Amino acid sequence: GLTTLDAATAKALAEFKGGYLALNRLTTLDAATAKALAEFKGSTLTLNGVATLDADTAKTLTGFKGRKLELNGLTALDADTAKTLTGSTKWDVRLPKLTTLNAATAKALAEFKDQVLYLNGLTTLDAATAKALAEFKGRRLELNGLTTLDAATAKALAEFKGGRFCILCLNCLTTLDTDTAKALAEFKGLWLSLNGVATLDAATATALAEFKGFVELNGVTKLDVDIATTLAEFKGGSLYLNGLTRLDAATAKALAEFKGGWLNLNGLPTLDAETAKALAEFKGGWLMLNGLTTLDAATATALAEFKGEGRGLSLNGLTTLDAGAAKALAGSPAWNGDLSSIVAIESPDSVEIAAALATKKGPLSLPNLTKISPKTLTALIEKEDVEIPLIETLELIQEPDGSPMDDFIIPKGFQSRQKARQQGS
Repeated sequence: GLTTLDAATAKALAEFKGGYLALNRLTTLDAATAKALAEFKGSTLTLNGVATLDADTAKTLTGFKGRKLELNGLTALDADTAKTLTGSTKWDVRLPKLTTLNAATAKALAEFKDQVLYLNGLTTLDAATAKALAEFKGRRLELNGLTTLDAATAKALAEFKGGRFCILCLNCLTTLDTDTAKALAEFKGLWLSLNGVATLDAATATALAEFKGFVELNGVTKLDVDIATTLAEFKGGSLYLNGLTRLDAATAKALAEFKGGWLNLNGLPTLDAETAKALAEFKGGWLMLNGLTTLDAATATALAEFKGEGRGLSLNGLTTLDAGAAKALAGSPAWNGDLSSIVAIESPDSVEIAAALATKKGPLSLPNLTKISPKTLTALIEKEDVEIPLIETLELIQEPDGSPMDDFIIPKGFQSRQKARQQGS
C-alpha cells in the first residue's frame, strides 16, 4: 500500500467508485492531500496509519461527505485538532494508539456528539483530564487501557455526564483500593465495567457495593463466603461474576442473598445439586448460568425451584441433557426454554428426553438442532410451538436405543406453522 501521497494522486484515488477507500499504510497527510481525499464519494475513508494531524489538515478532512472517517492510528492529538475533528459527525473516535491526553484536548474530545468515545490506548490519566472527559454527553466512555487509577481521578470520572443509562468501562484495572472503589461507586450511570479486577478484599467490596447500577466483575475467578456476603449487599440491579469457574454451596448461599434483579454466573462449567439448591434461593428475576454444558437430574431439580420473574433461568450453554434433567426443567416456569447449544439429541434415552421437553409450558427453542432420530422428532413435535429448524433440513439418524428406524411422517399443519413462524421472525 501507499506510504506517501501527493495531492494529484489523492485526487485520482478519490474518483474510486467503491464504497470503502482504505489507505492505512499512509503515515503522513498534508492539507492539500487531505482536501483531495475528502472528495471521495464512498461511505468510508480509512486513514489508520496517519500518526499526527494538524488542525488545518483536520479541517479539510471534515469536508468528507461519507458516513465514516477513521483515524485510528493517531498517537498524538492537540486541542485545536481535536476540536476541529469533534465538530464532524463523520469521525469515528477510536484512538487505540493515543497513550496520553491533556485536559485541553480532553475537553475538546468531550464535545464529540456521537454516543461512544473510545480512548482505550490511554495508559495514564490525571484528575484534571478525567474531569474534562467526564463532560462527554454520550452513552459510553471506554478507558480500557488504564491499569491503575487513583481516588481523585476516579472521583472526577464518576461525574461522567452521559446520563442515567451511560456506561463507564475500565476493564484493564487489575487492582482496586478502597478509596478508589468508594469514588467509583458514586458514578450515577447505569453500568460500571471492571473486568480486569481479579481479587477484592472485604473493604473494597464493601465500598463498591454502594454503586447503584450494574457492575461487571468478570475478572474475579475466586470468591470466599465473606466476600460473597459483602457483594450480596451490592445496591445495584445486576451483578456480573462470569469469571467464576468454581462455586461451593456456602458461597452460593451467600451470593443468593443479593437483592438485585440479575445474578450472572456464566463462567461456571459445572454445578452440583447442593450448590444449585443454594442458588435457587436467589429472589431476583434472572439467574444466568449459560456456561453449564451438562446437567444431571438432581442438579436440574434443584435449579427448577428457582422462582424468578417471567422466564429468568437461563441455561443456554447446555449441549446435552438426560431425561431426568429434561423432565425437571420442563416443569420449571422460570426456565426460559432456550437450548440453542444443542445440535443433536442422540443418547439412548432421546425419545424420553424429547417427550419430557414437549411437556414444557411456554417457549422451547432448539434453533441449531441438526441431528435427531424419527421417534425422537415425533416426540419433540408433540409440542406444536417448539422452535426447531425446518424439518427437511434435519439429518434423521438411526434410533439411539437400537430400535428399528420408522419412517417419519410430518404431522398435518406442523410444517406450515414452522414456515409461518420463521417468516414472522
